[in-house]
Amino acid sequence: MWVLPCSRILPLALVLPITVVGCNKAGGAPELKKIGIFTQSGGNLVEMPKLGTLATTYGPRLYPELPEYDIPVVTDVGPIYVNIPDFPVTSLKGIEWHGYRLGGNGSVGSPSTAMPQDWKSVTLVTEPTKTVGLFKVVVGSADANTGRWKPELDHEYFGLTVDGGYKGGPIWAVRIK
Repeated sequence: MWVLPCSRILPLALVLPITVVGCNKAGGAPELKKIGIFTQSGGNLVEMPKLGTLATTYGPRLYPELPEYDIPVVTDVGPIYVNIPDFPVTSLKGIEWHGYRLGGNGSVGSPSTAMPQDWKSVTLVTEPTKTVGLFKVVVGSADANTGRWKPELDHEYFGLTVDGGYKGGPIWAVRIK
């Protein structure tokens, strides 16, 4: 009667350390050779493409340089990794918004039609990794254990921009569904 439980405990005792070592390795920063900004979603590393710029006439406006179908779709935003040499990581700001063209569908020279509920700033926490030049960025309100975060239900895009985009800087973004 006692033989059966002991035989189950021994294999479990051997598997547990292997699982912990695997999780520890998986929980670290990914090894990135490619230059760019990446997020983790669903166990995969996804590149956040660089889109157009933001401007501040009646709130930010995004003019994408990529068609909407080229923006990766993720289920949530995990830790973000910045692998761009000499990049001002401390000036990164997060932004989430609704609609492909942040600010409405007006022409480039017209005022933005964005309302305050269409977009908002997102607090970020930035820290260097053990790899020189690779920085980890996490949304301030992300889950403490996983680093995962999902924007409000009425927003469908999330991006990073330098100085909040107020200087016409680029934005790196993903679409969240």
